[in-house]
Amino acid sequence: MEPTGNYSKLWVERLLDAGKEVRLIGNRDLTSYRKLCQWDYKDDYHDATALAYCGWLNINNPSFFLSIRDPEIQAIYQLLLQHERINRELKPLVNRARNLLHTEFPEAKNSKSESSDKVDGIWLFISNSEQHPGWVKFWKKKLSKSIGTANKYGFALQTINLSKQIVRLKQRRIEIKRTFEDFLKVPEFSFYIEAFSKFDLGIYESVTILCQIHPFSQFLDADGNELRKIKPRKFGKSGKPITKRVGLNRFHARLGKAVKPWESGKKKGHIVTGSVLARIRLYLWARRYMALSPPKNPKPAIKFLYDSYIKDIQAKLTKDGKIDPNHPGNNALKQWGKARVGDKLVKMLFKELIGSYRSHKVR
Repeated sequence: MEPTGNYSKLWVERLLDAGKEVRLIGNRDLTSYRKLCQWDYKDDYHDATALAYCGWLNINNPSFFLSIRDPEIQAIYQLLLQHERINRELKPLVNRARNLLHTEFPEAKNSKSESSDKVDGIWLFISNSEQHPGWVKFWKKKLSKSIGTANKYGFALQTINLSKQIVRLKQRRIEIKRTFEDFLKVPEFSFYIEAFSKFDLGIYESVTILCQIHPFSQFLDADGNELRKIKPRKFGKSGKPITKRVGLNRFHARLGKAVKPWESGKKKGHIVTGSVLARIRLYLWARRYMALSPPKNPKPAIKFLYDSYIKDIQAKLTKDGKIDPNHPGNNALKQWGKARVGDKLVKMLFKELIGSYRSHKVR
């Protein structure tokens, strides 16, 4: 079936409960099979026929189909998508509310909570939500001395409604974060956490990566080694058959780092495919640690990646590689360097996960 919305999720869950095998086919793949049948119109009958034809041709090739996550992993992944959606909704709401505070309560327009696990006090105060009495007293005293319009006439209805929406979304985001923290404490995922800790991956990076790569055994053979495939008709310089690193390539694809050749006429290049969400998380991790100044007391893996980051930028910027380490190039070059860090992180993480998987299996 096609993975189209909540309706398909319902069918997947019911069929799995009934002990049936379910395979998912990507929308783009189905479109190509419809074209193969030379159907230039679309209805349910012809879609079903193309779906059956596509499944029949690839029934013995499981890698052709999309992966189906375990119900527990799928539930967490849905929360992850909800968290991303909340972040996108929050930013414009906060910006609009802060713009209104410029005239209504300018002394509080830049106030923020010290912890990401708490809702900003100013929004709790404006929306009349529950908070510590001491903070209510603090905001009332500050408002009484304000030069803004809210001191005389109170907050506008629009500001109050925006504050209520911000409070609701931030409280939901905090709930999701706590769910993620509990999820990562499950003993089944301990070997993942052991490998993630080598790179100081945060909660959101860890959850994103775990949802994409679980179960990790899909990248390994029966002996717990990296899954490889020998190409008997292709030989390297040594005369030996070329070995395709199926496990590592699949791991790259899951984390949005699958590189594929692209050609169009005289133009040649490469495109990156895979999970966009995972690729963004890897970039944000690199952005956090690959700053202009070296990270303070970094772990060995992070120190290695930072040194590689500087070297890559230096080699790209000048032929002799001599530049000031404190000013390693323009923004576009920095972005390229951080993307390179993400590529190297994937390779190192795969190696660490294999070692952690083996050690926990022996225990």
